[in-house]
Amino acid sequence: GRDAAAAATDDAEARGRGRRGATDDDVRGEEQKRRRADAKAYEFGGNLGTGFWTFFIPACVYWAYGINVINHGVPCLPDLHFWHTLWSGLPEGVAVRPTAEGFYIVTAWVFLQFLFQQFMPGRMESGVVLKNGNRLPYKLNGWKSWCATWALVVGGVASGLVDPTLLFRNFGSMMTWANIYAYTVALYLYIHFGLLWRRWVDSPEFENDWGVFKLTDFFHDYWMGCARNPRIFHFLGYPLDLKFFFEARPGLILWILINWSNVAAMYYGCRVTQEAVQCDDPQGNFSNIPWAILTVAVSHHYYIFDYFWNEPAILTTTDIRHEPFGFMLLWGDFGFLPWMYTNSFTLYLALVEPRYTGSKSLDILCVLLWIFAMVLFRRTNIEKHNFRTYAAEHNNDPTGYKVWGKPASWIKTKEGSLMLTSGFWGMCRHPNYMPDMIMAFVWWLNCTAHATSSLVPFGYVIYFWSMDVHRFFRDERRCKEKYKDDWDEYVKVVPYC
Repeated sequence: GRDAAAAATDDAEARGRGRRGATDDDVRGEEQKRRRADAKAYEFGGNLGTGFWTFFIPACVYWAYGINVINHGVPCLPDLHFWHTLWSGLPEGVAVRPTAEGFYIVTAWVFLQFLFQQFMPGRMESGVVLKNGNRLPYKLNGWKSWCATWALVVGGVASGLVDPTLLFRNFGSMMTWANIYAYTVALYLYIHFGLLWRRWVDSPEFENDWGVFKLTDFFHDYWMGCARNPRIFHFLGYPLDLKFFFEARPGLILWILINWSNVAAMYYGCRVTQEAVQCDDPQGNFSNIPWAILTVAVSHHYYIFDYFWNEPAILTTTDIRHEPFGFMLLWGDFGFLPWMYTNSFTLYLALVEPRYTGSKSLDILCVLLWIFAMVLFRRTNIEKHNFRTYAAEHNNDPTGYKVWGKPASWIKTKEGSLMLTSGFWGMCRHPNYMPDMIMAFVWWLNCTAHATSSLVPFGYVIYFWSMDVHRFFRDERRCKEKYKDDWDEYVKVVPYC
């Protein structure tokens, strides 16, 4: 059956060669043979594994949300009664059944961020060189979009037009709508850029490994994605880059807004019962807010503030440079990040009973550890980005560039890439992973001064550490395949990781 499907795909490709030269078809054919023959091209357990993860991980996120909103942070097994309560036994908006209000909020939010990205002025910069030799233009207006969003939100709350607890009250419904969007858009990506890849062969972002090679690989292609830089609306002049948009805009900013809505819920003494969301202190009281939730909310806020302040560095990240855009990244950006990251910490602290008060000494320790991790995060990432930028501006020759006041050292691969071996990147491979892992641990630690087992916050640590360790091995394998002997030389120079 797999051979028949492959033969059908080959026949379809042969019929579709009218728009492209024989040379391009030969390259495409070689890429097809390589992907079919190379078992390593299958990620995350192949079709069986990706089909499982596509539904299992979202179910885990809903389970974690139910622990907070039904059981007030106390771990419980997700039996049928649990799922029934989560769907229909909670107030509208808090329950995960989709509502009209949740749809309007999520849809308006995505559309607002689309308008900001596409039409707000911004500096144009070129991305990394693609496999086809092109460098795509990117409009960097994330900082302006971030500021404009906060101006609208603060103005709306101050004027009384927006309830500051709006996102807290509609968390469950909004999360479901975000998941619906993620599953639907991922299917659109599979069809439009996977099955119909021939439509894009003349686009500057097209590469020969785009598209669906075998119909039997549906779940793997749906999960991983069929195109690295899918762009639509070319008629606008500056097309909408779907990966760049979802990677940076609606999910990240929404994460911070939900955090502050959860803080507002604590300020007004809000709690969730099966009948309604009750706010016991309608005038608000700062004494209701523990330092722990402020520590987490402020650190998250600064993390995204820093992300947009250093927006050019986004263009050299692994997700933008290497990863195809499919369900994994799309759902991770919009169906997972703004919900799991908030549910694990600020929503947990807002809903756990008895009320979380925390420990001042623990709060101070967590602040100090977070500052250390944030400085390390920024220094490691900007060090590599500045090195690459300098090399790109000097015809791929970084001679004269300094790291820590000394001339930088590097390895130039046979295919022209530069691997930095100075500074943090000379101390160990992938040094930018550790700061994120430290921060995940710190945020969990900030939620532990309570009698209730902090399973939900610790679940985030398990997820994040597992993801980073897995990504480390994926990066190592990808670099070995790409750089071959040059990678072996790099490992000898930088043996630690």
